[in-house]
Amino acid sequence: KISFGTIKSTENDMTGDYDTEFVPEMMVHCAMYQRSVEQRYNLLGTNLEGTIVVAIRSRKLSKKIKAQFANDDDLYSIVDISNDASGLPVGYDLITLELTKKVG
Repeated sequence: KISFGTIKSTENDMTGDYDTEFVPEMMVHCAMYQRSVEQRYNLLGTNLEGTIVVAIRSRKLSKKIKAQFANDDDLYSIVDISNDASGLPVGYDLITLELTKKVG
């Protein structure tokens, strides 16, 4: 599963510092999308080289939100959203993600 949401800054009562935390807005099932060898070679040396792609059921997403896999602290930025264009009742979007940082 993967969660999509925003980053919230909260004050730490113990230290007075501000901590950031991921605030999920929706959680959906996803599947890792495996790129072909040719696709991986074409990405070498580009800004998409270190990205991963997941497939999710079609829904409206913004590139401004972040993503986090269930049971993982890593935070990802959405680089690209390839919307399903099949017109079928059940469509899947391909979401390209780039590792941003660990939260906390």
